Amino acid sequence: MSDDPVFAVVLDSLLECLAFFELCDDGTLHPDIAVQQLDGAASRLSGLEAADRARLAAAITARAESFQPPYRQFVEDAPEAFGLLDEDD
Repeated sequence: MSDDPVFAVVLDSLLECLAFFELCDDGTLHPDIAVQQLDGAASRLSGLEAADRARLAAAITARAESFQPPYRQFVEDAPEAFGLLDEDD
């Protein structure tokens, strides 16, 4: 993962926000809004160049252990869920 502290803080913040959209209950946030936000993020992230997707996937994987359940499982699954892995990965 990058040694850049700004990158780490932004990545952790992004992952926390995305995990919130995935894991919050319907009484907290309308499910359609959560899906819209997750789909939008997946579209933007999967549109990165292959090398950038690989760098981001590696950084997410490296950060997963720092999250508490149930966010940890979401973060572990994020590289695949957000289209960051090549089909060969």
